[in-house]
Amino acid sequence: MTETIIKKREKIVIIDSLKSGLVPKIGIQHIQVGRSREIAEMQKDFELISSCGSKTRFIIGDYGCGKTFFLTLSKLVAHEFNLVVVSADISINKILSSSDGKARALFGELINNMSTKTKPDGGALKSIIEKWATLHFSSSQEITIENIHNLLFPLERYVNSYDFSKVITEYLLAYDSGDEIKMSNTLRWLRAEYTTKTEAKNDLGVKTIIDDSNIYDYLKLYAGFVTLAGYNGLVVNIDELAVLQRLQSQIRNRNYEVILSIINDSMQGSTEHIGFIFGGTPAFLEDKYKGMYSYGALESRLADNPFSKKGMEDLSGPVIRLSNLSPEELYVLFINIRNVFAMGDKSKYLVTDSEIKQFLEWSLNRLGAQAYLSPRESNKNFVGLLTQLENYPETSVSDFLGTLKITISNNDDELVDFKL
Repeated sequence: MTETIIKKREKIVIIDSLKSGLVPKIGIQHIQVGRSREIAEMQKDFELISSCGSKTRFIIGDYGCGKTFFLTLSKLVAHEFNLVVVSADISINKILSSSDGKARALFGELINNMSTKTKPDGGALKSIIEKWATLHFSSSQEITIENIHNLLFPLERYVNSYDFSKVITEYLLAYDSGDEIKMSNTLRWLRAEYTTKTEAKNDLGVKTIIDDSNIYDYLKLYAGFVTLAGYNGLVVNIDELAVLQRLQSQIRNRNYEVILSIINDSMQGSTEHIGFIFGGTPAFLEDKYKGMYSYGALESRLADNPFSKKGMEDLSGPVIRLSNLSPEELYVLFINIRNVFAMGDKSKYLVTDSEIKQFLEWSLNRLGAQAYLSPRESNKNFVGLLTQLENYPETSVSDFLGTLKITISNNDDELVDFKL
């Protein structure tokens, strides 16, 4: 059997990310474990989106259980279905609905992070436009306003399609003539970086801009455009939804109204070739004062199947709840991390299988089941141990397990720290 070779850059990124409680941007396939049923559900969603449907999912789990990891993995799976993915995190300054530029800022981050299978790290907007042009314009076909308009005609059923099509036209004309400034201006408009209609009209001759009031409409429009470029649809990946709880009630409810519209559209078949994946905590979902359950219509849409129970969960609904990994899954995960440290070379393993079991048993006895089974905290601890074994080759696992103290912050969003 051929061993998987792990590149040095992948090793460094994976280890540094796990040390900090982050999800690595590359090499995620080397450490992925478990979640097979959940990923199978996402694959069904991506098949639906690819066949002209739409879907909205909420990935719900406690801090450190692997939500962000799951969303990142879902992005890679979506790419395998020839889907374009846009990703962003909700923050105090980037939300779904606002009147002071914060929704526009979220949209801008989504488009900046636009990714495809060939450009998984983002920045794919320009290449998608040029792919569309390549598909439709042969070397003998002249790039004219009329020809471009005819090719973009299917987008006319979307709101705001006229100025969007005009901007795409301006981009191709500028590309054809080598006008770098005009090309840059069109990309600024498409990334929602214009703040006034006057500036956009002066630069591009359009009457509108992408602003706080229309980001959902433009996401649907982008879904239509990427299908014209040869992709199967668009997946919108938004994490850290729990931040919405901190907003003033009126603003929070406006954001919930956007989420409700997205859910209703996907359930009723009003949208095509688009999917939304939101990440949040159980408290954010179920809090009847500030969470999504505080908005009656959302509680109705997102309530669990009353007959779903542990071991027999219903994953077909809009909410997928992520539990912590089982001891068996954590064991496999630690084997994968050991392999990353050795870059796929068995002769360089820092710990044996029995020493991994020793670490798991020590963790359970030391921390208790809940902290022990949290992937984020467990990863950080195990990576810290392997780092020390790598730094001090003459030592053994027992040299550290006897003196290691682990403290857990009162803040759920903070990670476990090693204190040697």
